[in-house]
Amino acid sequence: MTGRARALGIAVAACGVLMVVLPALPWYGASLPTGDASLSGYGAGGTTWIIPVIGAALVVTGALAVWWGVPPGSRGSRALGAVALLWAALGVAWVAAGALSPDVHVVAARAGLPDAALAGEWAVSALPAAWACLAVAALAGMAGILLMTPRPGDGPADEAGAHPSGDRA
Repeated sequence: MTGRARALGIAVAACGVLMVVLPALPWYGASLPTGDASLSGYGAGGTTWIIPVIGAALVVTGALAVWWGVPPGSRGSRALGAVALLWAALGVAWVAAGALSPDVHVVAARAGLPDAALAGEWAVSALPAAWACLAVAALAGMAGILLMTPRPGDGPADEAGAHPSGDRA
């Protein structure tokens, strides 16, 4: 196993862990008549519920890359890189959907009365944790691409039993 393959597998897994953790931080903020309010990605509901699932899939993919120990550019490494890239692309899509057009409804809780939506249009903005999650998903995709591509000196490809002299043994 090359150190590069191990590092890329760890990077994919670390990005997955961050995608599980980041939605627990404040993702959305709004200035309301009662003061500033914030809501986590988990608390907002909507499309953000799937982000931890994607993160868990990235953790498993990265762990497989570390455990399997195939050199970058080999058939197995290309398969793992493609899976990581797929999960990362889904992560980018879902995080972008949640951050660019948040579907957050502001509800006022008053003592002794039922919850009611606040009248008016309130600007809800995405906070840095949402953008950090988007960047982490993109980094996982880049690590997947690097896992698929060999560098000179990474070792021979496993496709056709290539011999170093170019002749088949």
